[in-house]
Amino acid sequence: MGIPGLIALIVMVVLIGVGIGIGLFACMIAAGLAMLGVVSSSVALGFFTKRPATAVRALLLQCGILAGIPAGAVTAWVGRAFLDKVDASWMIAVYGAIGGAFAGAVLALLLDFIFRRTHAWVEQRVKRKALVG
Repeated sequence: MGIPGLIALIVMVVLIGVGIGIGLFACMIAAGLAMLGVVSSSVALGFFTKRPATAVRALLLQCGILAGIPAGAVTAWVGRAFLDKVDASWMIAVYGAIGGAFAGAVLALLLDFIFRRTHAWVEQRVKRKALVG
């Protein structure tokens, strides 16, 4: 085995390690969502309404809000460091969390709107091709 083969082996091992790390991270996120009841409540809502789109919308909303809360709080704390006009109280994190939750919900609804429009467009194109053929 020459130098190029050794380099290819090292690159392959690194890529496999990165893939395993990403997979473990995704599993941790999925376990956290299951622990918080996000996945089970979305599935239950889908079964209750008998519409998978409702379950997806609920999952997007819950994930958007859960991701927006810490993002908003951190953004508020970082913003406080740049703007000296805001006092250094713990309420900054609360206001940031509320703003982040609102932004996460808006982003989730926007993603849901985009997915619905794309689904309708693709469905229309497939039906049109099926009618022609």
